Amino acid sequence: MDMSEEDYKLAKEAHVANCTGGSIHEINLVCASLVSAHMLWTSLVQADIIRQDTFVPEFLIYVLPVLACLTIASDYAAYVTIGMATIALFILSSRKPAPAPADAANKETQQTQHKSYLTVYRAGTMILTCIAILAVDFQFFPRRFAKVETFGTSLMDVGVGSFVFSSGVVASRAYIYPQQQNRSFIKSFIASIRSAFPILVLGFARFFLTKSVNYQEHNSEYGLHWNFFFTLGFLPPFVTTLSFLRRFASFSVLATVIAVGYQVALCQGLQDWILEAPRVDMISANKEGICSFAGYLSIFMFGLECGSTVFQEDLSTTRISKLFGITQQKQIKQLVVHLFVFSALMWSGFGLWISVFPEYYVSRRMANLPYIFWVIAFNLTLLSCLVLVESKSHIRGGSRGPPMLDAVNINGLFTFLLANILTGTVNLSIRTLYANDLQSCFINAVYMLIVTAVPWIMWRSFRMRIKF
Repeated sequence: MDMSEEDYKLAKEAHVANCTGGSIHEINLVCASLVSAHMLWTSLVQADIIRQDTFVPEFLIYVLPVLACLTIASDYAAYVTIGMATIALFILSSRKPAPAPADAANKETQQTQHKSYLTVYRAGTMILTCIAILAVDFQFFPRRFAKVETFGTSLMDVGVGSFVFSSGVVASRAYIYPQQQNRSFIKSFIASIRSAFPILVLGFARFFLTKSVNYQEHNSEYGLHWNFFFTLGFLPPFVTTLSFLRRFASFSVLATVIAVGYQVALCQGLQDWILEAPRVDMISANKEGICSFAGYLSIFMFGLECGSTVFQEDLSTTRISKLFGITQQKQIKQLVVHLFVFSALMWSGFGLWISVFPEYYVSRRMANLPYIFWVIAFNLTLLSCLVLVESKSHIRGGSRGPPMLDAVNINGLFTFLLANILTGTVNLSIRTLYANDLQSCFINAVYMLIVTAVPWIMWRSFRMRIKF
């Protein structure tokens, strides 16, 4: 197509602008494909139909169906999800699983560091994110899944918050084990600065690279200079500072105070300033990124609270276990109940808020209180479903979960960086907006093959872990 580079850049920016989103029900249904994919993989491994440590079956099960549900098969996501779950249930019902090892009961209490459902949850969230950041630039990606301009819900909107929440779940280990709690504030703060520095460097690198190659940008997303790497980079020092208040209040209480305080500020005029104020200085130029950081900080701390529950060694003494009479059940079954209860509370809070205050609807752009409710409720539901699948699993020696997902998990931030680099490379190499469906499917499938195969090779062949 005969079009100048500047005109094409404007067309790309218009392509992702003014999106209004879609229904929460459809978003949940599409993401449920990850749960049914895990059911299918688990059933195939238990029935000895596939080997547990092979890459290709995992790619075919965990990546391609999810890619299809987000793109060409988006209108048929329910059929894909139900189809995989039906096949899994048929295999499980027709073939008896091998008996679990005699020491399986002891392993449950020993596996505190590595939980396979967390591997699937975290890597699955990463895969969804990586698929979306490139697929959104093609026509076969439904506009209702793209990030909403101001108010509304979409799959990419919940994906951003899910990335932060899942990071909080995993990071909770650093705050609950005794050897980490004995650190002084100064040492902990310096350590958090060190961990944040490489991510902030990536943020500056992304900013300079996008400016130097005239890459299309959507300024109302985070602002003129801010990007998601800055949000991730500033989280560690803020969380470390707030974590020393945990002796007085739990992470969930601190997160609630931040979320409610931020929402009050939005209602008192901050929202109008974010949406309408001109960009006249560095603060106003990046008002979305700076202000939404409070919401993401709250989401991260709720993730820490969720992780504290996940990694807690004994849930039988909690109020929920006593209330539901599950004190004698296995730890993983108690965890399922806890997560479902927490998710029900969050969905209830979300429903109550949008019923009473419909004028303050979900906004990923501002990361407001209803957005926080929605992200937490969504992630708790997804995680609880994966834990439920895991509680029915009888896979031996699978404490780290599916090997491909484990490899993605181990080099999570590197995988995300690789996906961003490949996304930029593809966009600079071809005019994605005018690719047909066949070309789009091929390019995105190859892209995801690289995104998952590189960390697989790094970890499985060289035991290479890149930390930022």
